[in-house]
Amino acid sequence: MAVIGVGRMGQIHARILSGLHEIHLVAIVDSRAKAVEALGTELDATPYQSVDAVLRDDTVEAWLIATPTPTHPSLVRRGLEAGLHVLCEKPLSLEPFEGTELGDLADRLGRVLQIGFWRRFSPPWSAAKAALDAGAIGEPVMMRLSQWDADPPPPAFCDPKVSGGLAIDCGVHEFDLAEWFTGLSVSSVTGRNLRLVDAGVSASGDVDNLIAMLDLGDGVMATVDLSRNCRYGDDVRTEILGSQGALLIDVIPTGRTRLATASGVQILEDSKTRDAAGAGIANQARAFAARVRGEDVDVPSATASTRAVAIGRALQRSAETGLPENVVIR
Repeated sequence: MAVIGVGRMGQIHARILSGLHEIHLVAIVDSRAKAVEALGTELDATPYQSVDAVLRDDTVEAWLIATPTPTHPSLVRRGLEAGLHVLCEKPLSLEPFEGTELGDLADRLGRVLQIGFWRRFSPPWSAAKAALDAGAIGEPVMMRLSQWDADPPPPAFCDPKVSGGLAIDCGVHEFDLAEWFTGLSVSSVTGRNLRLVDAGVSASGDVDNLIAMLDLGDGVMATVDLSRNCRYGDDVRTEILGSQGALLIDVIPTGRTRLATASGVQILEDSKTRDAAGAGIANQARAFAARVRGEDVDVPSATASTRAVAIGRALQRSAETGLPENVVIR
């Protein structure tokens, strides 16, 4: 595998990949010579400063793309057309229709195209999914999904043209989880932008706090709340209320899932992890490798990214109009 882009997330991916026996990290790519050479030396991977150069390396079978979101579609296309399998950071594209096109291309070429929704593979969420599917809390009734970051990223990144804005950059994880947990599709969204805290975010054209209600049909609703300014740490929580109990997922001070029923509250043993993000990133890479080997492993596809972005777009429209907005792929 080669990692394309070694900014903050790219470096995290590369270091985790280098420790997995299922994957051999052979190359890293970034236009910044000092950064790519230093990381290449650290991880014993060949440094390249261009995609053209790494495409000439016939030891590479797959790419992990961790470049800025607007560059994802063109890089995914280049990788697929070169016969490579691709694991792409979320979202695949800021435009839903483009995500659909790339998914269709991967299918036609017989290549694996997986999206980096790492929470599906992180122990707190994967344990909760297994418990939910086993009927541990009965039928789901409502969900609450929260992502509160300690501080906002630079305003240039917050620009919706670069990151998609808060509703997409952060929201896609939560929208994907809502559909993955329930097996239902969000049909409409009602959202509100909340009090602005950081003026730099406003200057970029984005918001730093919002709340949304998702209608999943079949009597199931989910609320999503996102923030870029909780100050105390990056706090991610998921709560699922069922007809016979609840599943409560959190990552501070440590990753865990509590199962709460009439019998009491217990921590699911297989949910515990000190580093929920690191564990999820490692496990998603293992799942990707298994798919490349031809194993029947459930991984997030281009469709998952397309739907999550479409939900984010509906949320942005609703926040502007004050009305519920239908989720449409266009």
